[in-house]
Amino acid sequence: AESAVNASTLKPTGTLRVTASLSFSVHHIAPLLPEYTRRYPEVSVHVETANRYLDLIDNNIDVAIRTRESEPDSNITIRRLAETRRILAASPGYLGRAGTPRELADLARHALLVYTHANNPHELRFTRDGEARTIAIKGVLESNDGQVLRAAALDGLGILIQPTYILYDDIVAGRLVPVLDAWDLPRLTVNLAYPSRKHLSAKVRTFIDFMAEHFQKMEYERKWTGRFGY
Repeated sequence: AESAVNASTLKPTGTLRVTASLSFSVHHIAPLLPEYTRRYPEVSVHVETANRYLDLIDNNIDVAIRTRESEPDSNITIRRLAETRRILAASPGYLGRAGTPRELADLARHALLVYTHANNPHELRFTRDGEARTIAIKGVLESNDGQVLRAAALDGLGILIQPTYILYDDIVAGRLVPVLDAWDLPRLTVNLAYPSRKHLSAKVRTFIDFMAEHFQKMEYERKWTGRFGY
């Protein structure tokens, strides 16, 4: 049996079960697995993608990546990875055809791509320099998966509302353009969540530390909370 001791004193072994949204898994777990498994070749990784929060104990999950501040279960421990803005963005092709919104009221004339698992998905609560505005929205496309919305936005269907951690590379590459970037939507915190235990297994400890190390090295919080200058 795997001994629950500090990872520095034991080579981690066994299957590590991780859950996260499909978007986070595609952008920020799968690309890291070659390096993690190179460091820890005795660990195999099972990634359970889910856009709803799975019960860690009932589903035998070792680590979850979630975007909420606290856990209702006191048996769950949280480790913060980064904060991220939520932004509006569209393809250059869409904005070339439909025009670029300059004011919040302009959104009523645009095709919006709505993530249905967001808190109050049909309401956007904006703030700017102490001013708060709330607008009701309806999507030309609505989905419970951010990758569906991202693909549609890249193909020019409309303006999507998603966390920067999903859209950052597309914006830097020019595939998507931020819209109304001077306004802020409520931010999200990306957390690692795992069952509380006196001693973490080596496979869990190494994965948690590996993710935290990578996020710090890549300066994701600085990138994901900044503005793009559009």
